[in-house]
Parts: sequence; C-alpha cells; structure tokens
Amino acid sequence: MILLITAYTSFVQSLTWEEAPGTISDFSDRPVVTFDYYGQPQEFRSSFSSSDMYVGDAVTVHYPPGKPEEAEIKSFFSQWFVPLFLSVFVLSFGGIGFYGLSKQMKLIKAKRDLFTYGRGRKTSIPVADIIYDTSFKVNGRSPFVIVCQYHDAVSNKLYEFKSEHIWYDPTEFVKSREGIDIYVDPNDLTRYYMDISFLPKKA
Repeated sequence: MILLITAYTSFVQSLTWEEAPGTISDFSDRPVVTFDYYGQPQEFRSSFSSSDMYVGDAVTVHYPPGKPEEAEIKSFFSQWFVPLFLSVFVLSFGGIGFYGLSKQMKLIKAKRDLFTYGRGRKTSIPVADIIYDTSFKVNGRSPFVIVCQYHDAVSNKLYEFKSEHIWYDPTEFVKSREGIDIYVDPNDLTRYYMDISFLPKKA
C-alpha cells in the first residue's frame, strides 16, 4: 500500500512541477545549471548528465511549485523513473491489476487538465451506484468507486462517470446529496473528473 501511494504521489508531482529555461554554466563531474526564478538567479548541480552535454547548452529545468532549490534538469529519467519503477514493482509483487492502475492514471491526468487547470465544463449529476472495484487490489483489498450516469438527449447516448478509488464505503456521505460535481471535456464527454473532495479523508 505504501509503495502504491508513493508511486501515485510521484506521478502527480511530475505533472505539477514548474518549468524554466536553464543553461549549463559549468561541467566537471556533473553539470552545473543556472536559471531564473521570478527574477532571482538560481544554480544547482544536476544529478543527471549525458555525454552530449556541454557548457553553454540550453536545458529545461523543472522543480516542485515554489521550491526552486529542488530543481533538476528535466529528462525522462528525472520525471518518470520513480513512478514507473514503483508501479512496475507493485504490479509485479503487489497483486495489482494493470487495467485498474491504467484507469487511475487516466483519472489523475483528467483531474490535472479539467479541474486543476480549469479546462472542464462543470455539471452536477446524481449518483447512480457505488461499486466495489475488484479489478484493482492492494494487499488483497479492493476500493469503492462512485458511479454517475448522464443521458445525452441529443446523441441518445448514456455516459458513465466513475470516481477515483475510495478506500472505505462512501455510501453514508453521498446518499443525501442531490448530485456530484463532474468536470467534463466539452469536446469529449468520455474525459472527465469527478470532484469527491467533500468526502472525509481516511485517518
């Protein structure tokens, strides 16, 4: 469970880090990179280096929001190694279904684009069901998922929206609600994010 949470946390962080242009100012055993952080010069020695890097080269750096001191040269290794390694490890030894994991990854990306960045169209939809998602397991346990349905009268299609994984039964917290806020892609109703921030966090 701890490895899974760490993998998700690393994945989400890799999507929200800020970026800035930088320059390799020195190169001994590792490249020294300088960049500008809101008018203030910053410098760091990168843990990532390559044989095709030279002093004066332009690079892209990224860092956690508001923490330029933790900057690193943006590369596939720095951005994806930790979440990919942990995900592969958990998939191999934790008994987690790959299909369930891939669904969660899509939900996280949709949250970033449609909710965090405000690109989604907000609508409130009643709860249709609460299911126990056995396609995803952590240490033998499966999560709950809230399901909402929307009938598009124009296309006569029924769309189904599912929440992120919830590790306790949320029934008592949703039964009195008229609807749940869902942020959908106006150009593709199959891309969405269900806002379940009203649910209490598990202690």
